[in-house]
Amino acid sequence: MNSADEDVLKKDEDLSFEESISQLENLVSKMESGDTPLESLVSHYQTGMKLLQSCRGKIESAELKIQEVSSKVDYGDDSLLKK
Repeated sequence: MNSADEDVLKKDEDLSFEESISQLENLVSKMESGDTPLESLVSHYQTGMKLLQSCRGKIESAELKIQEVSSKVDYGDDSLLKK
């Protein structure tokens, strides 16, 4: 794994969803360029999978929050709407 990929992995939990997606797009562009050596492709793939996993976790967390708010509103608890 190259140092740029290691830097991404170190802080992938600190990245916002949008930043993670941007990192993924950059990795895909590098991989699709045709100029990347095989070893770097594997490293980029590993990094991309970690970023993807982080994004999926953030999406799942957001979905749970939305379900929680929806269920409370459905049962007449509008206290969440006042925040």
